[in-house]
Amino acid sequence: MHYHFIAEPMRDTTDTLLGVEISPRFASDTVSPLHPEFIISAWNSEQKRNFMLEQIRLIAEKRDWFENNKLLCTLNLIDEMALLAIGDPVIKSALHAMPFIALELSERFLTNTACLNNLLINSLCDGPNALWLGDLGSGSIGAGPLVCGRFDVVKLDRGFFLEQVEKPMFPVLIKNIREYCDRIAVEGVEALHLIDEVSAAGVWAMQGPLFPSVAFTEVDTLLLPSVCH
Repeated sequence: MHYHFIAEPMRDTTDTLLGVEISPRFASDTVSPLHPEFIISAWNSEQKRNFMLEQIRLIAEKRDWFENNKLLCTLNLIDEMALLAIGDPVIKSALHAMPFIALELSERFLTNTACLNNLLINSLCDGPNALWLGDLGSGSIGAGPLVCGRFDVVKLDRGFFLEQVEKPMFPVLIKNIREYCDRIAVEGVEALHLIDEVSAAGVWAMQGPLFPSVAFTEVDTLLLPSVCH
């Protein structure tokens, strides 16, 4: 099993770079590609901690680039990595030292217990790092996390977005979500006409095949205009 990290760009509807998402890509000699969430969830606590520290180290190496260009970098909190972000002194200190890192908490890893969700969300909100709700609409849980109003950005689940974006009610869906969180991101933008759809609806940030990713070590090349215009 081996992996590497890529930087997935996030752009607004005017093609301005807002930041990137650091994402792992796993492969093995027999199966390729592999779904990161399944692999990481099966790891023990030490493996998850080391994996998180590796991502933080890579981001720290590009710290000047992010800060000088006022760009963000989202870090996905998979499984108990959310607890490490608030409970591990080394990780917590490193994250707080780089407030341009946004922490993305996937709807898929929240529980059906509102009390536990609120405790976790409130603890993450106490730090200087922005908190994102990821995979909204994946069907894993109800609207409870969204309506708490504590998230800086909400990102729609890719499948949910592609199902909804060309429906007449898509702008209404976005308007309703923005009552709880003004900034909405979408992933899965794979055609130019979808930019018009999300722009008209009031979406803040886009990811997808139209905006090619690069190796994270080459993240600074993303300041060039994307290929979509």
